[in-house]
Amino acid sequence: MLAPALALARLDRVAAQTVERTDTPKQGVLRVTFDPRILTWDRVYTGNGLASLGAPLTGDTVGAPHIPLVARLQQDVRTASGIPDFVATLGHGLLAVYQERRVTPLNVELGVTSRLSLAVTVPVVRTATRAALQLSQANANLGSNPRATLSGADQQYTSFFGQFSTALAQLRDSVATGHYGCPLSPECAQAQALLTRGDTLHDALQRMIYGVGGVASPFVPLISSSAGIAIASGVAQVQQQLQTTFHVPGFTASFLLAADTLSAPYTFDAYLPGVVGANGAVFGWGYNPFRYAWRLGLGDVELAAKYRLVAGGTYAAALGVLARLPTGTRDSTLEVLDAAVADHQLDLEGRVTQELTLAHRLWLNLSVRGGTQRPGTRARRVSPLDAFLVPFQATTVLNWDPGDYAAIDFAPLYRFLPQFAAGVTIGYWSKRADQYGYRTAQDSLAIATALGAPTPANVLDQGTSARWLRLGVAFTYTGPAVESGFTVERTVSGAGGQVAAATVYRLVLRISRKLF
Repeated sequence: MLAPALALARLDRVAAQTVERTDTPKQGVLRVTFDPRILTWDRVYTGNGLASLGAPLTGDTVGAPHIPLVARLQQDVRTASGIPDFVATLGHGLLAVYQERRVTPLNVELGVTSRLSLAVTVPVVRTATRAALQLSQANANLGSNPRATLSGADQQYTSFFGQFSTALAQLRDSVATGHYGCPLSPECAQAQALLTRGDTLHDALQRMIYGVGGVASPFVPLISSSAGIAIASGVAQVQQQLQTTFHVPGFTASFLLAADTLSAPYTFDAYLPGVVGANGAVFGWGYNPFRYAWRLGLGDVELAAKYRLVAGGTYAAALGVLARLPTGTRDSTLEVLDAAVADHQLDLEGRVTQELTLAHRLWLNLSVRGGTQRPGTRARRVSPLDAFLVPFQATTVLNWDPGDYAAIDFAPLYRFLPQFAAGVTIGYWSKRADQYGYRTAQDSLAIATALGAPTPANVLDQGTSARWLRLGVAFTYTGPAVESGFTVERTVSGAGGQVAAATVYRLVLRISRKLF
């Protein structure tokens, strides 16, 4: 929110800095505003109320609900083990996350006439995410994929699946050529049932180890877990039936599972950027590790014009237009949690600001603004809203049409002294959902291959709408040469998507100089 002036008839002006003001610099006057803002938050408003930023990796069972690779693994383990209610878990997790965004805009406004002004705002933005994960594996039933940690694991899996495929092919050929009394004998029915069971087990185990589309799960069940024991037993039963009942020899290799839970150097944090296996394959997600790091970048530069329609002693009104240019630093797809530096697309905004002064002391300011955000492109990992860790292979550049927005800011202030005023602020913001689409059919096909199933780009639309209400307090002081103000605001409600429950601190310093 931007900022008022207490326009008092026949008295010195007391400037406030919470809502856009109606006044413009006089002709030939340059007004420079230094307007740093700090936003901090560790929770977001969701459809189910307030939630911690670290909620996806916090709880007794860290796994399938927010990690798509684990969800896919869980389904394959259920198929392979025959345990329909198996729940894959990496253990008990606690992810602590705190985000901060510091915007330092420098605004320069020139009075063209006594009512018209032109302005440019150049924002410098710093963002930081502090994140730390504690993972207790006392109840974990997953460990590292042996292909990522054991030398020679690939050769053992090649032998296992080679023998398994050969044995099934031999059984299938025998059924097709009339062995075992096929097609009508009970023994033939048993052979066909074993063939179906073997194909299902083979495919589920292969997906567990090699994944889909070249994206393998970093994890597999522990050999000591209920699922691991059931899988080993199921493989042994198939081997025994093939050899003793249907006389298909040669399938004797054992199936490797994880011997232990995650441990150094193969910790959960190590899989965020990815662990390189002995064969050069990368297991993980391609993110930067959890850390405390600052990002610095240029925000979207703003060009604005304002015309003061009414400049009365008790009432004033102004119209404004603004263009927000796509100059900002783009978001990173390498951060698990990323506080955006800028949108990097063109916005066109219109503003109406009104001021009403009552009894020379009470000042009421109302600002209404709305904007349209022009389409562009954006790199994202294609995934549903509840997916927290998404494979790097799901990254692509998409067509992006961000939703239009509208906002209302109201700031009643009371003048206690000629130079000092204080009051409250009320701000409401609403934005429509964004719309994403693939640029080409090939992009859609590449994502479907990587994720193992067609995934529409519009899954990213979910959670991009936003509505929030902020309340705050404001204090202003006008000295001989400098106007100043300080505001603290808190987001008290949010809806429509993941809305930051942010606290906003704002300091404004403003000076004016006559140029001509």
